[in-house]
Amino acid sequence: MDAESGSRALSAANDLVELLRLAHAAAERAAQEVYGVAYEHAELIARDLQRLRRSAETLGHDIENYVAREEGATVRRGHPLRRSSDRGAH
Repeated sequence: MDAESGSRALSAANDLVELLRLAHAAAERAAQEVYGVAYEHAELIARDLQRLRRSAETLGHDIENYVAREEGATVRRGHPLRRSSDRGAH
């Protein structure tokens, strides 16, 4: 994984969390406006979205850790353009 793909993965995870946050807020607003079966349905959706949001946040942390490990491994292996033998060869 290069820095660009790591950045894209982190951005995707952040977008997912934000999307679920917005959807959860919308479901809560809908629940505040209705009663009976519609209220129960909106509340069920809100709870499911909250659970998914927490899961997406965990995924985001997992991706952060993965990207950090991959970047560390790249540094330890020596990026092809960052080997000590490449420094003087411009």
